[in-house]
Amino acid sequence: MLRQLTSLALLGVVTAAWAATEVKHRPDQAAGTPEQIAKGEQLYAMCASCHGAEGEGKVGTAPRLNSPSYLAVVSNDFLKRTFVEGRTGTNMAPFGAGMSPADQDAVVAYMRNWQTKDGVELDESELKGDLKTGEEFYNNICTRCHGRSGAGYSEAGSGTGIGRAAFLDQATNGMLRGIIKQGKDNTAMRSFDEDSPVAVANLTDAEIDSVIKYLRHNAW
Repeated sequence: MLRQLTSLALLGVVTAAWAATEVKHRPDQAAGTPEQIAKGEQLYAMCASCHGAEGEGKVGTAPRLNSPSYLAVVSNDFLKRTFVEGRTGTNMAPFGAGMSPADQDAVVAYMRNWQTKDGVELDESELKGDLKTGEEFYNNICTRCHGRSGAGYSEAGSGTGIGRAAFLDQATNGMLRGIIKQGKDNTAMRSFDEDSPVAVANLTDAEIDSVIKYLRHNAW
C-alpha cells in the first residue's frame, strides 16, 4: 500500500510539473504538431551553424532565437518571414526558394516549441511620441549595442541590426514595443519598461514609441 501511495504521489508531482509547463500561445503563435516539430528539428540543421544547435546564437554572427521573452512576443509569421525572405546586408540569407510551405511551417513549429512563457498581447496601435525624443534616447542608450545607424554586428556592435528597412518591414509596432518592454532573456537586451525593477532604463510608453518612430523614420 505504501509503495502504491508513493507511486501515486510521484505521478501527481510529474502531472503537476507537466501542467505547469503548459504555455498559452496567442493565435498568431500557434504551436505545431509533434510531426511538424520533429521534421522542423531536422530542417533546423541549416540554421544551427549560425544560430547554434539549441538556438543560443553567436554574438557577432547571428542572434539568439531560443529566448523565452523573445518567443513570447514574436509571431509565427515574423519567424517565417525572417528565414524565408532573409535580411539584406546581414548574414541572414533567404531560404524560402528551396523550401516547401510545409517545411517552412515545420521550422517555425520547432522554434515555437522552445517557448516557455505565455504569449504577450501586443499593442498594435498607432505610434505616439516624437522623432526628437526618439533620436535622443536612441543615441544615448541604444547605440552602445546596436550602433549609430542601427547596423548592429556590422557596425562593431554587440547587438543585432535594428535600423535596416529589411528588419523594420517585418517587425510590427506591437512586436517592437513588446521586445523593448520585455527585453530578450539570456542576452544583453534588458527590459526598458518603466515598471521593471531590473530595467536598463525606465522608458514610458511614449518614449518607447518615440524610439520606434525614430528607427522607422531613418530606416535604410
